[in-house]
Amino acid sequence: MSFNFYVESFNSTLQSIARQVEQFAGVALTAAVDLRGNLESLTGDFRWENGPIAFTDLQATLLKVLIVLLLGTCVLAGYSWSIYGKVITEKFVRPSTLKEIEELKLSVAKLKLPKEHSPRI
Repeated sequence: MSFNFYVESFNSTLQSIARQVEQFAGVALTAAVDLRGNLESLTGDFRWENGPIAFTDLQATLLKVLIVLLLGTCVLAGYSWSIYGKVITEKFVRPSTLKEIEELKLSVAKLKLPKEHSPRI
């Protein structure tokens, strides 16, 4: 008796999850179609009848994908810089001290490099 209850409960839970996934898929598909329509209206048709550049449909699609990837990368880089920029600046762009410069000059002098290979400090 209790086993049947668990089976029925499990089945109803799976059906509920399937309905939620179906609703989510429908909303996601609608959003994707709307987004594509908005991108089409923003970018327009890249085919110019008498212009110097005539894109095929594949080229226009690849150009749109490239633009989206570049914009996404720029946004992610900006976001990452807002989080880690201070750490990076402190680590790599800190001013050198006189002691560090003198140590570098001494280490270069020990190498006895020709003038064209010695660093300009």
